[in-house]
Amino acid sequence: MLRNRWGFTLIEIVVVMIILVVVATIALPRAIRSTPNQQVDRAARSLVRDLEQARTRALAAKRQVRVRFYDAGNFYTAFMDVSGQRLGTVSETVEEVREGGLVVRGSLAGIPGVELPRKIEFGAGGASSGPLGISAAESIALGYNGESTWVEFGARGLVDPAGYGGVIYLVHQDDPSAVAAVTISGASALRLWRYRGGTWIN
Repeated sequence: MLRNRWGFTLIEIVVVMIILVVVATIALPRAIRSTPNQQVDRAARSLVRDLEQARTRALAAKRQVRVRFYDAGNFYTAFMDVSGQRLGTVSETVEEVREGGLVVRGSLAGIPGVELPRKIEFGAGGASSGPLGISAAESIALGYNGESTWVEFGARGLVDPAGYGGVIYLVHQDDPSAVAAVTISGASALRLWRYRGGTWIN
């Protein structure tokens, strides 16, 4: 009699455990799924880290490093001057990408680099203007007139030429209000901005 009661109790425990595992398997992914704002923020933080890495690489190697953004491909990569005389010239070859040392998370037309995460793209979304009064008309607005799609760091780790800064916008494809921006000052300072309720915060 005692043996039967214990056996029945053990079966109950196993059934309850199986039910809990099934419920957790179904509910947990939904509970931890990130929002569009969180996804955009993560992508922007990753972009800041990669830009810092490119700047540090330029300083350590005492060479020119160009970070190029491919708007249509939602892709970016870094090229480093590999000339023997350190001429500061960048030809945007695969060899220069390898020397640039940027973490590679994909490729575009055979060029190694970083693909933006799924559903994240370059763009200002619902933002009518950018941080610090910068225009939000272009997804990538770098250079003196905001007409360039790359930024270069010189051998001293500073933006080259001096004053050559700008902004890169990231937006979630499913939510135009989920926008982030990374600004680069002429002094090489990088800042991450988040667009919340019509206002830019950092």
